[in-house]
Amino acid sequence: MTDRQLETEVQRRLSLPYHRVIFGDPVDGYTGHIAELPGCHTSGDTPEEALENLTEAMAAWLESSLVSRDAIPDPAPALAPVA
Repeated sequence: MTDRQLETEVQRRLSLPYHRVIFGDPVDGYTGHIAELPGCHTSGDTPEEALENLTEAMAAWLESSLVSRDAIPDPAPALAPVA
């Protein structure tokens, strides 16, 4: 895989609907993780910072997995709202 193909595939996967989870509080900070990607997590002082950092962590996770030819889980289907 060329560098250009790698970047294209990382960008494609970043646009998929993976479940991004942010939790925490203003005192202790916020943690974010991608539910479907084991070990893909980060933190930030605000929810917005944690989400921004999570996008960077996800890009690095995906690139590493693609280079190593590790399996990359697809996004989980969206849950139906509870009525």
